[in-house]
Amino acid sequence: MVSLAHAANFVSLHQSPLRIALPPATGSYDYTFNTKIGFKQQYAPEGVTGCAIGYSTGGCAFPGGGSLALPEFTGYQLQYKEFKIYIPAGSRSFMFSGYAPQATESAFALRYGSAPVREAALGTAEYQAVKSTEQIDTTFSRLVNEPAADHLVVHDGGGTVRFVGGQLDASKGSTSQGNWLYVRQLSGTPLYDIQGAIDVDLAKYAAGYAAIVWTTSTYPDPVDAPSPATGTVSTTDQQTTAATTTTASASVATLATAVLSTAGQPLQLGITLAQTAADVAANPKISAWVAARIPANGQSFLSDLWFFRKGDGTWASQVPADAEAVAFASQVANTATLRFTPSLDFTEAEMRAVNAEVHFGYKTSTGAFVSKGKIWPQ
Repeated sequence: MVSLAHAANFVSLHQSPLRIALPPATGSYDYTFNTKIGFKQQYAPEGVTGCAIGYSTGGCAFPGGGSLALPEFTGYQLQYKEFKIYIPAGSRSFMFSGYAPQATESAFALRYGSAPVREAALGTAEYQAVKSTEQIDTTFSRLVNEPAADHLVVHDGGGTVRFVGGQLDASKGSTSQGNWLYVRQLSGTPLYDIQGAIDVDLAKYAAGYAAIVWTTSTYPDPVDAPSPATGTVSTTDQQTTAATTTTASASVATLATAVLSTAGQPLQLGITLAQTAADVAANPKISAWVAARIPANGQSFLSDLWFFRKGDGTWASQVPADAEAVAFASQVANTATLRFTPSLDFTEAEMRAVNAEVHFGYKTSTGAFVSKGKIWPQ
């Protein structure tokens, strides 16, 4: 269900303001700041002085490289326990850490390319096992090379919580495509002082940036799917794409959407799915999902918000490991023409006021999920 939503409402850290200190005038100690929101603004490969992305700063970790400093959260708690960071094409090393009060315990699940599956807190023995075997300096390489696995990180009690470190490989190689890193806090108090930096190959980064598909929000971020590969596609990138890309149905199905409600009533849609006889014969059961998306705007909504309309008339913002639990229709008898009529609780005017969209997708008995994308407004 990658195309509908990445499992939960992971907040993009790039939707928080990145304040960039500009060099003061000669003889002055007065600094001015350039504030940018969204990955597209924050890390555009232009206006580069020296070897930083988008603004002047210090040296590079490796020749020909550039540095992307992540927004820092200093002096207050991060309010989100599910967040994500974009790792662009050309990334050679990645360092990421936060702060938690000393002598406390916190646990996190990380996954590259899709949301972590783990939701339960760690037991005492498991927590201690992770604590004693962590190898943070190789985490970046392991995350990219094992995209279908959760990686657990725990607080060692010393204050700093190190999430990710190290190079992609010993040959100063870099990622061929961009992808998101998803972090879910499983237990513990919210973090303070998140910070980090990504070292990139400048030429490869610029090519990857140009290939990114952006969200339509006021302050664009890359969409959740992997960005197109640049240069030679590595085995790692092929694994990541396979792990995160939705499998399309071999047969062609058509979808028609109509508004059934009148002005002032809660929006109700009539969704008609038409399939071929061969597709129905091969798939006697089908499930369907209806989701409302509120795009990030950099102000009230710092990240895209997804809400799934369930068949019992309630909403869900979290998708469990078994996505059938949030389906609008789960494992119903398949026919050549299926009609779904979700009522969405809010009027059309209320939906449009927050730029809400309605998306639809379905999964047949073969297990192939097909996203029909945005179906309202048309």
